[in-house]
Amino acid sequence: MEQRTEQTASPTAPEPRAADASAIEGMSDVVSVHSNQSHWWNNASFALPLLVAIVSIVIGLAFSSDEALGFGLFTVGVTVVLLPIVFVTWRRTATAVVLTREAAVALHQGRELLSVRWDEVAKIEAADYDSIRWRIRPGEGDHLNIEDELHDVEALIEHAFALSGLARSESGERSLRT
Repeated sequence: MEQRTEQTASPTAPEPRAADASAIEGMSDVVSVHSNQSHWWNNASFALPLLVAIVSIVIGLAFSSDEALGFGLFTVGVTVVLLPIVFVTWRRTATAVVLTREAAVALHQGRELLSVRWDEVAKIEAADYDSIRWRIRPGEGDHLNIEDELHDVEALIEHAFALSGLARSESGERSLRT
């Protein structure tokens, strides 16, 4: 299948991961690709307790502090308990969002998480929840979250507005077809 790309990434745009790039090669009418360059270990639920554990254990050993060593071991336990939660949530995080003429497609390491066809989009809404900045909502079914870790979110949203044919309201949302 031939891929026709209408919009090329900027020279500073990060390359998608290998698995995502392979999946994107099989898509037609690609308008834009927005990669997420974060990794599961960038999750604060994992990284912060791990860093605290390392620092506390080093301080505990260096200064013979039982309190620091105990706190370090406690935070190792917290890190271990949170690890499965981080893995589960990571598997549902888009490592790339691809906009084609037909749909917005969220990929996770080459696996399609969700596809929302433009003719089914009822609303594109601004959101401010954790790292989620926008939501592309179909009339029925799951919505596609646009997270701020994606490259060039503003261009992604502008393309989504144009491809969906929704009119933009003053709040920045599009909810009415033009």
